Amino acid sequence: MGNPKGAIEPYQPGVYRDDPDRDDAASTSSAMLMGDIDYPEEQLPAYSDDPNPVNSQALPASHQDPNVIRLPPTLPVSSESSDQLEVRSLCPAFSSSDGALEDMLREQALYPPRYYVELFGTHTETRRQSGKEKKERVTDFHIKIDITNTLSKNPGQQGGFNYTHSLEGFEKGYRGGILKSLTPTLTPEELEESGTNQIGAWCHKFINDNSSTKCFTLTRKIVNHDTATLERLLRSLIASTNYRGHLSVTFPKTHARLTVYSPSKLNTWRLNNYIRWFFYLTFLWIFAWPVLFFTTKRYEVISAVFPYANAAPQDAAEGRAIERVPLVMSEHAWFQRWEKAIRKGVLSRFVYKNDVLMDEEYRRIAEQEPDRRDASGQVNVPRTGNAFADGALNLLAGGLQLAQDVTGTRGWGYDS
Repeated sequence: MGNPKGAIEPYQPGVYRDDPDRDDAASTSSAMLMGDIDYPEEQLPAYSDDPNPVNSQALPASHQDPNVIRLPPTLPVSSESSDQLEVRSLCPAFSSSDGALEDMLREQALYPPRYYVELFGTHTETRRQSGKEKKERVTDFHIKIDITNTLSKNPGQQGGFNYTHSLEGFEKGYRGGILKSLTPTLTPEELEESGTNQIGAWCHKFINDNSSTKCFTLTRKIVNHDTATLERLLRSLIASTNYRGHLSVTFPKTHARLTVYSPSKLNTWRLNNYIRWFFYLTFLWIFAWPVLFFTTKRYEVISAVFPYANAAPQDAAEGRAIERVPLVMSEHAWFQRWEKAIRKGVLSRFVYKNDVLMDEEYRRIAEQEPDRRDASGQVNVPRTGNAFADGALNLLAGGLQLAQDVTGTRGWGYDS
């Protein structure tokens, strides 16, 4: 039998694939007005029919492909921000049922944000055109590697170093107001009613907030990753290729925030791409922004924390009796694993575009390719046994050696 008009299917956890239609679907969903959906008055759409959705949907650890990135399950009536940093949902069930909201938050908290290493090399070229000098930035290489699997061995399942954190009484945050504050806090009565369950208590407080325009945010954080050491190793590797351009090393992430909006008219309009662009182009946002700011009650009290290792780098460096153990591999081990692939990508001018990442297949191919130079830096010349052929190969190798020596002396990628 078909679904009744407007009924929303409970979402199912999915496996990430490089699907270019994903962004289109997200932008389309954001353009849907809540008035176009008829919700039954007697029963709101269920978050999940399974009381234990995480365990029932997650694959056994022995059957999971470590090279497949498992993204968080898609939420009903949801869309993504243009930079994919935040997922937003207008599902009424999450604003009217504290049980549905809590179940969703607990499941989503088991999935780390998507995490990357990004290397971007550019240089500036000065060209003369019509008697005038024109400077143009040229991309030498742009490498992006997904390292999400270093944060969780089995996304969607309990285990590992990850945990949830609720705001303590001494921490400032959005606790149902328009500004960060230390109050209100959870009262002993509220904690007792929820069985000392802070997530459930905050969900109950959010649901019982009479404000029509409100939102509840889950933040995904990454801690204990020694990005300074990894950046230093990467910069040293790029410098070994005699690169003279401008290098940027960053660690961006996506899906780091999940925000549930109450299905009020203001929230519906603020997430509609057509309405938002209309306000941008007509400069009406100057008047709309203060209205949204002063009318939206914000709850940002829950964080899902994903440690790269069991201790921060500085804790082990300060001589404390702490053995720093990474969840999957250390920063040095990751660098050694990808060193050859990154070097090959830099020298071959690898450019990230159309969401094509440097992946495991590229790394394996780079590992299998022999080096063109031996340990002394000389070009290896194959021998055929034929004097004429070997002489021609030696002549060709000499020319290649000379070209490489000139390039090595001058470097490459410098401004001109």
